[in-house]
Amino acid sequence: MKRHKNPAPAHERAELEQQVESLRRDIRQLQVEHDILKKANELLKKAWASTCES
Repeated sequence: MKRHKNPAPAHERAELEQQVESLRRDIRQLQVEHDILKKANELLKKAWASTCES
């Protein structure tokens, strides 16, 4: 990705930094949700396997 020679004005930079931080929070939240769903899936597989064995 190429960088522009002229930096963004301060207000635009601040807005972009806020957007980046918001996106980082979203990513962290989605990672937590993904980990929870992955663990729940593992638990359900184990529970299903144990009921099929009976």
